[in-house]
Amino acid sequence: MTLKRNNRSNFAFSLWLINLSIWLLVSNSSFATQKHSHEKIRNAAIEFVRSQIPEGITIKSIKAGKIDSRINFQQCSQALEMSSSNKKYIAKNWTIGVRCSSTPSWNIYIPVKAQLTQKMLLSKTTITRGELLTTQNIKFVEHEITNQNQNYFSNIADVIGREAHRTIRPNRIINASMLQEALMVHKKEAVLIYAKNNHLQISMKGTALKNGRYNQMIKVRNNSSHKVIDAIVIDRGIVAVSF
Repeated sequence: MTLKRNNRSNFAFSLWLINLSIWLLVSNSSFATQKHSHEKIRNAAIEFVRSQIPEGITIKSIKAGKIDSRINFQQCSQALEMSSSNKKYIAKNWTIGVRCSSTPSWNIYIPVKAQLTQKMLLSKTTITRGELLTTQNIKFVEHEITNQNQNYFSNIADVIGREAHRTIRPNRIINASMLQEALMVHKKEAVLIYAKNNHLQISMKGTALKNGRYNQMIKVRNNSSHKVIDAIVIDRGIVAVSF
């Protein structure tokens, strides 16, 4: 009787193993025939671009290009790997590489367009060449970021006190090429000359022989000795020399 019971147990166990093998084979075959949806691939590319946009940038929209409906991708058993050749985090056009490393592996490149905006400084009025930028002639406006206007200013402190390098018409985005450091010393004006070494610092009156901007070297005449010296502009009406 014991032998018959063991035979029945072994037969039942063998039958269970056969059923399990068939189930695994069917399951694997079913998984192998599953396709990774194009929508999920496109959404993965969109979310990757979204994760790259810095704080302070407003995302109006992000759209991924369509994938050819004739192309099928096997369901990826791993998380999709994302990459981009774009080295700029504030960009309008992206090309995102989407890769599946499971077997069989596959990859595709998807174009993604991002509409981004940020507060930018614009000219409120006409700013003539040499005119200082102030809160009276510039303003903040939420504006779309494009490949042509990425040298904009978003901090008013970066432009106050600088002057227009050329005439700027109203409602123009202010960028670095439009500005230059304001003159701190004007030709023929009185200046204070600081002269110093490791042990002594003295000051004397002088006259600028040339216009000067911050950290620029200009010719200055010492009013006491009438000697012409080279000095560096360090502040408004102030120059420095070493001796």
